[in-house]
Amino acid sequence: MSTVDERQEAARLLAGLENGGMSPADAAIIAESIDPSLLYVIVSFLRAVYPASDPAATPVLERVVRLTSGHPAVIAKHREGEQDPVSHWFEDEYEYRDFRGRGSVLIELIVDKIET
Repeated sequence: MSTVDERQEAARLLAGLENGGMSPADAAIIAESIDPSLLYVIVSFLRAVYPASDPAATPVLERVVRLTSGHPAVIAKHREGEQDPVSHWFEDEYEYRDFRGRGSVLIELIVDKIET
């Protein structure tokens, strides 16, 4: 997958999980196709900006749980992404909440780091 395609697919996944505009099957297909660190950061971002204590977060978190618990390949990729140096770098340097409403910037940052 080219970098441009991966950015687009990651943005689609983030938007689909956040807004519900994507079927669980489509979300799983995209999750399986993107870099593990991108998947991990997207899931972690959504968990951070939509805390369970916020009732409005329920649909977002339900979609995230459905994705990360119902597909063995996605689960494995998510775990791989958790261990990836890019994920560690991001979590050392940034706060997920700082990217609320700026998901495309988050994705650009991660893809640029993966490329270096």
